[in-house]
Amino acid sequence: MSINSKRRRDLKKAKRKPAIGGGSGLQPSALYQLKSFRKAYIKSWGINSEGHLAQGHYSWMAERVKGFPRTLEIGCGVGHSTLALLQQGHTVVCVEENPQCIAATRKRLADEGFCVEVIARETPVSLDENAYRLIYSEIPEAPQADCLLIEGDALNDPALEAWLERQPKFDAVACWLLGTHDARGHNAAVDLALMPTAYEHRIFVQNRVYEIADRILRSGGVLSVIDRAQTPTTQDMVEKLLQHHREQASVTSLVVQPVEHTPHVESEQQGAMRMMTTNPLDAAMAFTPDDPPTMSLCSTTSVKP
Repeated sequence: MSINSKRRRDLKKAKRKPAIGGGSGLQPSALYQLKSFRKAYIKSWGINSEGHLAQGHYSWMAERVKGFPRTLEIGCGVGHSTLALLQQGHTVVCVEENPQCIAATRKRLADEGFCVEVIARETPVSLDENAYRLIYSEIPEAPQADCLLIEGDALNDPALEAWLERQPKFDAVACWLLGTHDARGHNAAVDLALMPTAYEHRIFVQNRVYEIADRILRSGGVLSVIDRAQTPTTQDMVEKLLQHHREQASVTSLVVQPVEHTPHVESEQQGAMRMMTTNPLDAAMAFTPDDPPTMSLCSTTSVKP
């Protein structure tokens, strides 16, 4: 899935659309596309997430941070991962760029009886027909809740990072199954030369999360990173995954622990999102169409000394 969608193609297709909400004005194409792609993302991810739920992935992921009750979650999807954390006894602060995801998660958690508060901070600004910027307000004193959902951007949100650093230290940071919508590449905060696809975007967000986690975790706290990858069936493959995370952790004090994994079968339902693995296969992991790789969710935990 591309976060770029090719600026040239989008410029050719871009048209001014009627204002959302029935007004008589016109909404800039960049903002119309942003809202449309965000809606499309949650619709597709909702299908994928049901597959993860059926395979027991959310409870498996929550087990990776069991015993670390105060958790920062990066992205909430449609709320299954957040719900798994709450059901395990965590209190959760979740940072999410997509308001559609926040709305879906808020409803899911409230329906299960949890106290949920939302801090809306985003003001989208059109830069031209094909580019936008998200301006985030300062974060006020946070209300008490089982889960606090904050509009924000883990990749580029200085006010959010400053707020997180003012809070009591977290026990855990969860960065699980990162994804993004196709309008993401038109955000001025995203450098397309460095992040042309969802793969690079995911790596850059993870890099940033490692740095943030190093500043906000208590001593003995953990960063849990979980993503899709080819099942590490050999020691060379395990070492490749470990080296990838050691490189990400190299600018921090975090100590990377052994890899864990659980089987994953991608959803084949119509409308499901086709997912990239975090680590593209290299020659050492080559396969043929007659011998397709098995896939897993691979978990890497790093500990704050």
